[in-house]
Amino acid sequence: MRSRFDAFGKNVPREPLTRAGDADPEVEATAASQTMDVWYVPDPARAALRAELGLLGELAAEPCQYELFHDTPGPGELRACVRKQLHWHQELERRAAAEVSYHRLCILSSGRPTAVLDAFGFQPDPARPGLYRTAPGWRVDVVVISELPRTRETLLLRLLGAGAVLHDAIRELAALPDDAWERSIALPWLARLCFELPPHASTRAALDPEEEEIVTEAQQWFEQLKQSLRDEARREALQEGLKEGQLGTRARQFEKKLGRPLADAERSVLAERCDRLGPDRLDDVLLELPAGALAAWLADPAAR
Repeated sequence: MRSRFDAFGKNVPREPLTRAGDADPEVEATAASQTMDVWYVPDPARAALRAELGLLGELAAEPCQYELFHDTPGPGELRACVRKQLHWHQELERRAAAEVSYHRLCILSSGRPTAVLDAFGFQPDPARPGLYRTAPGWRVDVVVISELPRTRETLLLRLLGAGAVLHDAIRELAALPDDAWERSIALPWLARLCFELPPHASTRAALDPEEEEIVTEAQQWFEQLKQSLRDEARREALQEGLKEGQLGTRARQFEKKLGRPLADAERSVLAERCDRLGPDRLDDVLLELPAGALAAWLADPAAR
């Protein structure tokens, strides 16, 4: 990973892949001490969940090494990824003390890597616009994110794109229903991008203009989401009584994010933090944290 989008680019594909298997963003190809962007192993028991992931799920039908390039890669960068693929396969066989099937390498490129496609003989997959495959023995695919169709099943991959592709994907994400699973995955990482933007104009001037524009747009959407949470709390508070209504609304918002009812102890913690931390901090926590981290925040007595 090579830019400000490192964490976003690793975790947006990792989060949905964990619905259907094990996805690790810290696996090292030990021969060169290189870290893969994501190493994924599917869980056969969760095949139905994988089917919900669209193109990403189709690529995740077998163990796969994912490498993301926000800037279009060249031949040298592809060779580096293939070296990691070879080294990691050797390490897997060493650990197993047996022959292991050669895993797939999937390159996710924001733009069209013409030199790579031409030099290595990649051919377009007629059934999947934006997907290119080379000779079967290499087990390497390239996804050109800018060429993916604008459909919901490609949305998470298009969030890894650049320029207009990413702008459109953010707008499509914002237009999804509040309970859309894609929002629960991408929103915390978009929120982190918001807070990574330096607050002072003099510091921001040194940023790449595209990065600043994208993060600023995500920041505006984040503020709109926080305002909608406040408006929802106010509306329901008028119906239920101010303090009780606000707490009840907060509890429902947390339950929706967690995908389960709050335990009595969690509800007590939430009530205490509503009083101590205030609504702005609870808005940030609700929007920034994925479900697992949100549960940990409720369980941590020192959390703020």
